Amino acid sequence: MASTIQLQRTINLAQQYLRLSPLTFTSLVSLAVDVGGTAYVVGDSVSILGGIGGKASVTGISGGGSSGPVTGLTITSAGTGYATGGTGVTTTGGSGTGLTVNVTATNYDPALSCADWVLQTILAPPMAWPWNRVTASPTVPTFSTTIGVTDYKVNLPSLGWIEKGTGYDPNNGNCAFELLNELVIAGETLPNQPTRIAKLLEDGSGNITFRLFPPPDKVYNIVVEYQQSASLFTSLTQTWGPVPDYLKYLYDEGFFAKAAEYSNDPRYMQAMQMFLTDLAANSEGLSETQKNIWLESKLNAIRQTSAVQSGRR
Repeated sequence: MASTIQLQRTINLAQQYLRLSPLTFTSLVSLAVDVGGTAYVVGDSVSILGGIGGKASVTGISGGGSSGPVTGLTITSAGTGYATGGTGVTTTGGSGTGLTVNVTATNYDPALSCADWVLQTILAPPMAWPWNRVTASPTVPTFSTTIGVTDYKVNLPSLGWIEKGTGYDPNNGNCAFELLNELVIAGETLPNQPTRIAKLLEDGSGNITFRLFPPPDKVYNIVVEYQQSASLFTSLTQTWGPVPDYLKYLYDEGFFAKAAEYSNDPRYMQAMQMFLTDLAANSEGLSETQKNIWLESKLNAIRQTSAVQSGRR
């Protein structure tokens, strides 16, 4: 089930708990625009270059020219994130070769950073979720091997961490054998049926280099099952996907806990403990023992952090 709940809804809830403490901020940024010696006149269209978001309004004209206010300038957007201004903008000076433009820039932090932390925590290893799993098939594999070759580069920009690797022999009825997943493995020159796989390299552009050990002695189809990585939040209208809607309470708890930490709210510790406890309870890929070990490690970490911040250590 795809996520339908936007980040803005979670922010609104957290701000109510934090007594309307702002989690996004707005500021003015001044830009200088010049047309290279040509004077602005009534009715000119002013194109604002750059990437700062917000609605632009002309507040001043500099340079030589006739006196008196210039009206009718249309503000257009040539940069990412600009909203288009209206006509009839009145400036504070006469016509000239330069404009001073104030741009309202919205800073969505700390809201975006808090949301990033929550999603990354939910999807980080060892948390394995069926709704976040990607797999392939013996007939459409992640990659196919070449005899004697150990390393294989594959474009998988969503790969977070490998859960399982399986090899299939297409010339033997797709007979399967499981590969032991390792963090890193050595190279080898003597071909045989592979027994281990590792995500060896990641280039930052979505290309993953897998290494097999030993190098294959024939052509095999390799299927890698993996958990997707967390994408970063870039807007308040972005949803909490891939986390399904029925786990809304989970990321609401995590977001409030992180926002409370930012706001120095005394409920931070209690909220963080609740989030981590519920996250461990819902994790489907861990045994009860593994859940307890993971949870105790996380709780100890936040207790130590709290002790340092409060000056007890």
